Amino acid sequence: MLFRLFSIPVFIFFLFSAPAASPLSYDDAVHLLERTGFGAPPREIAALVPFTRAGAVDFLLSGLRNDPPVPLPQWSIPPFVKPPGDKTHPADATAKKAYDQMIQDHVQELRSWFITGLITSPSPLTEKMVLFWHNHFTSSLEKTNAPDLLLRQDLLLRKLGTGRFGDLVHAISRDPAMVLYLDGNTNMKGKPNENYARELLELFTMGEGSYTEQDVKEAARGFTGLTVDRYAGTTTFDPRRHDDGQKTFLGKTGNFDADAIIDIILAQDRPAVLVTEKLWRTFISLQPDPALVQSWAASFRSSGDDITALLRLIFTSDAFWAPANRDALIKSPAELLIGFIRTWGITGYDPKRLTYQLARLGQDLFNPLSVKGWPWGRDWIDTATLLERRRDIADLANTLRIQSQLASANLE
Repeated sequence: MLFRLFSIPVFIFFLFSAPAASPLSYDDAVHLLERTGFGAPPREIAALVPFTRAGAVDFLLSGLRNDPPVPLPQWSIPPFVKPPGDKTHPADATAKKAYDQMIQDHVQELRSWFITGLITSPSPLTEKMVLFWHNHFTSSLEKTNAPDLLLRQDLLLRKLGTGRFGDLVHAISRDPAMVLYLDGNTNMKGKPNENYARELLELFTMGEGSYTEQDVKEAARGFTGLTVDRYAGTTTFDPRRHDDGQKTFLGKTGNFDADAIIDIILAQDRPAVLVTEKLWRTFISLQPDPALVQSWAASFRSSGDDITALLRLIFTSDAFWAPANRDALIKSPAELLIGFIRTWGITGYDPKRLTYQLARLGQDLFNPLSVKGWPWGRDWIDTATLLERRRDIADLANTLRIQSQLASANLE
């Protein structure tokens, strides 16, 4: 009888819209937490279950933050320590060895600081996005040997990583670690270095096939003149090294500098599509829906390239919640190990040991495999890493067992 109160179209509407308007199920809450963070601790599941899908998403997005959850290392504030000696007065072997050891200590402290933040942050989604941008705007310790600059870059990604994409692109283009990593400090008038211009177009904003080799050359000219003071932690512009001649880039002609080049790129449709596709692969599945990507990218552009607005669109979409997509992603090493620690409330973990475990599994923090970043999907898994994953989870499970035994002994 109740069925007859509704027309067929109205009944179908309620049938398919009910899950979105109803409180989350336990499985829904787990899915949302796993995809937007690391693991699904019981207390966080309980906090989400009363919400609808949209309410839960708004709750997570309202918790985004732009500051780190862990105090910064003492060495993170410039000016940074310079190596001993100079060309005129080379350092002795003892002083050089001590400086090299200090750098290695800082590298380990940087990674431990980052891991501790992944585990303890009140906003795992913030940490997920910081890790996402580290894998998008890649820079590496191996190339720069500058843990202090990589930490400053991390702070930049936190500050701008859920704001407007254009602001992030402008800022990262002058980030000292990025400028050193892609040789922007050697890019000067008459001797352009194309590394940053090429990766900006190919990997960071446009994607292959969206520009020409001549566009790369002209963009590189626009980026000439940047210099890095490694130990002050700053990038400055030297007009004497800048090519201020006329350039033709993506069909536009003018005396373009770096900011103008970036603005021309951001005026294209491709950056919004590229970012949307990459976020789809991060949060939904490895096979983006082309029509939805185009629609979401258009909305992203209409919002002024607001990253948080795009995240809301993704997390409230039917595609995100679709049963077919819930088991469609293979966890990265950080998602696997950090997720296990957070889900089970493990407190006896060793951040230094975790850095080695993550590296063995293919995710060496602050050292992506190449400018293209770490692997995706099935590339995380081979016969060696599959066994390593099993060993590392067993190791953490043993830590949990010891933790539980100590807790039981304290209650007796």
